Amino acid sequence: MKTTQPHEIAARPNPLLQHRMFNETHYSEKIQAEIQQRFGFVPPFFAPAMQNPLVLENLWHQTLQLYVNNPLPALFKEKLSAYLSRFCAVPYCMICHSCSLFELGMESCQILELLESSPPIETEVDQHLDFLAKQSALLEFPEPNSGLEASILTCAIFIALQHDRAECCRTELRRLLGATLYQYLTLFIAYIKTCHIWMESNPNVVYEADRRVQNYFKDLTEGEPALADFFVNYWERVQRDHQTWAAQQAAIAERKRSEAAMRDIAVENLRLARVVAATSEGILITDPNQPDNPIIYANPAFSRITGYESEEIIGRNCRFLQGADTDAQTVAQLRQAILQQQEIKTTLLNYRKDGQPFWNELKISPVLSETGELLYFVGFQTDVTEQKQAEQKICEQAALLDVATDGIFVRDLSHQILFWSKGAERLYGWKAEEILEQNAIELLNPVTTPQLTTAFKTVVETGEWQGELQQVTQTGKPIMVESRWTLMRDQSGQPRAVLVVNTDITEKKQLEAQFLRAQRMESIGTLASGIAHDLNNELTPILASAQLLLMHSKIQENKRQQLLENIQNSAKRGATLIKQVLSFARGVEGKRTVLQIRHLISEIRQIVQETFPKSVEVHLDLPNDLWLVSGDATQLHQVLMNLCVNARDAMTDGGMLSLSATNLWIDENYTRMNLDAQIGAYVMVSVADTGMGIPPEALDRIFEPFFTTKELGKGTGLGLSTVLGIVKSHGGFVEVLSSVDSGTQFKIYIPAVQDVETLSVQEDEPVSGEGELILVVDDEAAIREVNQASLESHNYRVLTASDGIEAIAQYVQRKDEINLVLIDMMMPSMDGMTAIRTLKKIDPQVKIIAVSGLLSNTQIPEPVNSNIQAFLPKPYTARELVRTIHQVLQQQ
Repeated sequence: MKTTQPHEIAARPNPLLQHRMFNETHYSEKIQAEIQQRFGFVPPFFAPAMQNPLVLENLWHQTLQLYVNNPLPALFKEKLSAYLSRFCAVPYCMICHSCSLFELGMESCQILELLESSPPIETEVDQHLDFLAKQSALLEFPEPNSGLEASILTCAIFIALQHDRAECCRTELRRLLGATLYQYLTLFIAYIKTCHIWMESNPNVVYEADRRVQNYFKDLTEGEPALADFFVNYWERVQRDHQTWAAQQAAIAERKRSEAAMRDIAVENLRLARVVAATSEGILITDPNQPDNPIIYANPAFSRITGYESEEIIGRNCRFLQGADTDAQTVAQLRQAILQQQEIKTTLLNYRKDGQPFWNELKISPVLSETGELLYFVGFQTDVTEQKQAEQKICEQAALLDVATDGIFVRDLSHQILFWSKGAERLYGWKAEEILEQNAIELLNPVTTPQLTTAFKTVVETGEWQGELQQVTQTGKPIMVESRWTLMRDQSGQPRAVLVVNTDITEKKQLEAQFLRAQRMESIGTLASGIAHDLNNELTPILASAQLLLMHSKIQENKRQQLLENIQNSAKRGATLIKQVLSFARGVEGKRTVLQIRHLISEIRQIVQETFPKSVEVHLDLPNDLWLVSGDATQLHQVLMNLCVNARDAMTDGGMLSLSATNLWIDENYTRMNLDAQIGAYVMVSVADTGMGIPPEALDRIFEPFFTTKELGKGTGLGLSTVLGIVKSHGGFVEVLSSVDSGTQFKIYIPAVQDVETLSVQEDEPVSGEGELILVVDDEAAIREVNQASLESHNYRVLTASDGIEAIAQYVQRKDEINLVLIDMMMPSMDGMTAIRTLKKIDPQVKIIAVSGLLSNTQIPEPVNSNIQAFLPKPYTARELVRTIHQVLQQQ
């Protein structure tokens, strides 16, 4: 095999490199064509960039945007370019722009006069600024060669040369030209400077090759020979101008500094004299070199504070201000500091001329000579009587706060606790010394909720917030508080801290929960006949299909499958109805979560369709983009149920029940019409019927407790008062529209929250077991048999027990084999709760799944609830049973 040598590799043409070189050359030629089309030639200015298409593109883009297409007048642009180009070490730009000026009609002598003029100094610029300040804002650029154009040109040159000292010029030109034209001017100046840098980086570019120079340079210099000499010697001239100009600027600056220093000294002396005389603090000077250290100066404030005139003060020792209640120990400290020539600061009770006491914050400092000899003592005194009284008032108020039963505390914006009242100690259990500087959120609200985040945002934005919060005490006991937050600001008005006043409403909420449960049971009572009717409808096909299967053992397989599916579907529908009724009856009040109210309305529709008379038609209108709300799902469910029951009762002969919801933004105008409304986003839920309507005389009283328009025994009058109470506790409000014989519409407004709706995820098929032994405990033989069959079909082994006593006996015998206990909570002899506690004593590591058709996991006592790994509500499917067992067995 032939070995390829390195020189052979290098000699081979690289197709990719050739392609890239071709593309770059092609792109460069394209840009050159654009330049040729614009100018009629390609200026040598672009020559150094021809080999680099990216540099060429950037240079041409800047020239096109900032020079060619710049809306400033052409003559003005060329004047500014030619003059500023005299400060570039390469003459190309200056000569080319001079030729452009000649082309635009400017005389050679005028061009020379422009180029030879010295850079403007501040005094000249000030004169131009005075002239410009008298001009109105320009609608168009001034005429060429006018005084106004000359002033604008001078200020533009000064901006370019003295960028850091030209703020006045920038301000005036921005006003005069307007923001847009001024921006074009500053961009043009920046472009000129970029061109100078480019030329000085490429000094080999020759102006003789430029078409402008070829066309006009000869005529330009023949008309003014001195111009040719200037082009030859311009750099030396510029350097001299620089030096002269710098010397002028330095002299002006030095003169201004000297004048400013003299003014400052005079002003300082005058200011010090005025400050001493006008300050609100009393100032004394005493002479320790005289007997008894007498006062030799007292400012007017000292006389104003003490009531003594100057002639009554001078020559006396300061002790004439002391009185009966002046603290002797503090006086002794003052004397000791004076003897030791030390500075001292203290507060002392003194007396005015009229005998009235006042608190005096006193600072005494020694004044020493350069050699360290004591010359004077200077005393500064401030009347702090009001401050002392305020401190006393604060102490009294603090004592009142300690008497208050509310928990009152102050926390900063990072949630650190700054103040903790006695009431807070009693409410939460922490002493002040234990909780100060601790994080309030971590201690009181271990679980952060959207409501807490919203509360903090609201108090910062509006200055206050109030609502109900779930918190915990030092012992971990959950409590419900009515919380009121007020933003505290510092002296500059910036937010500093939050004052929190919390009232314990735990007992009140428990009573409300009992009331709401009773009211729900009333609602369920009104639905009882409908529920019974629907359950009978579901039980009928189950019984009929089961009888057919038992009576006819040789039914065809497809017919048998159809009957079994009928039984399964009817059982599922019956179970769903029972679950909904149980969920509504038991409720879980007090827990606010972010929820989609569309789902609640859909559940209500299902209950209504299954329990209301068939003469009541239900219409649903729910958008898919409905906002989320923060609320108690059970309570909102109860609101909708109460309104639907009322609507049913109002339509005795049937009618249309309409349920709808929409997103709504409430503005300031709306809040003026409804005092309960607040500015912000709401979800509005409408429950409308076509019933008898509400009489006008009763409309104002419908929310009163125990007020009802129904017949005796058909209503307690608590339904709508419950609705109003729940909606208001959610920060919302209710509107009612009704017309006799036409129907009624209730509009419920609930504040919306910003959150993302969690979508349900389709669960996988349950995983079969690996021969684990499951102890199934239930007093119903049918349930034990079905569970055993379901589990054995998924590769589990099963033991069964009919009550808690038998379960314990089984577990003791086969403790080491049993992997999990599935136990019903409601059984005779020994119920599930007692059995669970006993099993845990036998084996603390036992895994338990609790099952019930009445209780929910929230109703199981905490000691028992903490001993189980999962809760399975009846009825359940075989899939749910197997999935739950698999999940618990996988837990460590």
